[in-house]
Amino acid sequence: MKQEFNQHGGVATVRAKDFAPVESARAVPRVGVIANPRSHRNHGGSRPTALPEAVVYKREPSSRNELVSVLTQFANDGVDLIVIDGGDGTVRDVLSVAHMVYHGALPRVAVIPSGKTNALALDLQLPAHWNLGDAIRAHTANRVVDRAPVHVHWNNGAMPDQLGFIFGLGVFSRATILAQRVHRKGMFNGIAVALTVAMALLKSLFGGPHNSWRRGDMARISRNGVEVFAERVYLILGSTLRRLPVGLRPFGRVRDGLKFLTIKAPPRALFRNVLPVLKGKESSQLEADGYLRRDADKVYLSLDRGFILDGEQFPGGSLIITRGNPIRFVVPE
Repeated sequence: MKQEFNQHGGVATVRAKDFAPVESARAVPRVGVIANPRSHRNHGGSRPTALPEAVVYKREPSSRNELVSVLTQFANDGVDLIVIDGGDGTVRDVLSVAHMVYHGALPRVAVIPSGKTNALALDLQLPAHWNLGDAIRAHTANRVVDRAPVHVHWNNGAMPDQLGFIFGLGVFSRATILAQRVHRKGMFNGIAVALTVAMALLKSLFGGPHNSWRRGDMARISRNGVEVFAERVYLILGSTLRRLPVGLRPFGRVRDGLKFLTIKAPPRALFRNVLPVLKGKESSQLEADGYLRRDADKVYLSLDRGFILDGEQFPGGSLIITRGNPIRFVVPE
């Protein structure tokens, strides 16, 4: 997925004044809309909709610096609700910058799912027709749920911190390239996910011993300063979402928290194990074959290669992956 707001750009020097997020909706809310006109369903502009009474600021930033400026203005104007009109990549970009501008204390957030992938919207159970008016009405009615993001920090400060919801490397990185090809053929969301998973599995199952899909990437994992894992991995997948597209359950039973699936490389008995893993089944045999499920609020991860966060590739290095502070999202009844 194309990076929406150029995260590698510089940081604007504007600063937000101190403020306290509003805990309940006021009669006439202040709503800041950040729209990505390039998102799949927007076709060059945000979709018009009948709105309840509200003060609405609509912006379409085209760079990271512009996004910093827009969110700083929202903070200074006391915006009660930030509405993100775009896909998962746009959500990641906005939340990452908002975390910096608001010093981690964000106002409520609404998502209008208009991208090629909308995994967070699926987890929040947003309908396909969910729009700005629906989001404002949900905010006014105080229909809110918490979701904690995956928070990625580079120890050397090479990149600004990133907040997303699906983190992955190894075969996940290679599958993301496949997904981009699937999108170009006009397939999106659940259909694209299912087709991409199927293609990645075929390449893994029928590749030779030196196939790059099976060989994996080197990863070193530490906890409390002690290295607990240093091997090549076929896959590391992490997420804080409860539901994933097309009913996939790679982390096992549905639950909150930051969850990881690690598969050692090359994957053992992939043909036998793939369906149990994707369906969320748990067994001692999976663990013995190197299919490891773990929950952890903080992981120190050292990577020689890059990783994917919500559809975008980022450089590796020495990382701290944590369960971020909960964000309040408005949702339907």
